Amino acid sequence: MAETANKEKKKKPRARFYLEQDSIWAQLAIIFMLISAICRLIGVWGMWGDVFFRNTQILLPLCCNVLFALCVFFLGKRGFFLSSVPVLLGVAFFVIKSFGFGSWVHTALCILLYLAVAVIYTGTVFGLIRTKWLLPPLFGLPFLYHVCIEDVAKLNDTVNPMTFAYGMQELSVLCVMISLFCVGMGLKKKMPAQPADLPKIKDPVVVPPKAEEPAAAPAEKEENPTGDNT
Repeated sequence: MAETANKEKKKKPRARFYLEQDSIWAQLAIIFMLISAICRLIGVWGMWGDVFFRNTQILLPLCCNVLFALCVFFLGKRGFFLSSVPVLLGVAFFVIKSFGFGSWVHTALCILLYLAVAVIYTGTVFGLIRTKWLLPPLFGLPFLYHVCIEDVAKLNDTVNPMTFAYGMQELSVLCVMISLFCVGMGLKKKMPAQPADLPKIKDPVVVPPKAEEPAAAPAEKEENPTGDNT
């Protein structure tokens, strides 16, 4: 029992992360998330005839964009863990979107990445992961891969050139990555409150009782120098 109590005392509390709404990182996160919504809406304009596509590839990502921007704006300092809700819904959107890829290998790798995003982001904002530095590379590296490899290859493809609709949808995805990258960079950790130092009390000084001094002998009568006894 004593060992269990000692372990509980040594167990560190969860980390608490927050995002200052007036910081440049928070403002960039909001701006790029709203730009993502605009690009998405332009890229899928006129494609809402299919009910499943409209619900999962238009309404769902737009709701995620707006909800995440609201979480950053209103819940940056308190309750920022609620931003995991639009992120998890966004993961669902990307998983559904990945089934439209031509290669199953590409689909499987992307699903693994999306699941990693769900676990790491949720674990970070809930304080289960005690560092924020997993988030910037989690979103920064896929951004570089998209821009430097996939998008460059698509732009150089003369057989199947990139369409305007595809380009706007891809730009929407890139803006989401930038927004989440900015959040990862802007997160700050709340330090746990330290207990106030109590004033040190000196050890009491024990003063031994003093021994009683013997009573003084009565003084002799002073002789009268004049010899007058009257």
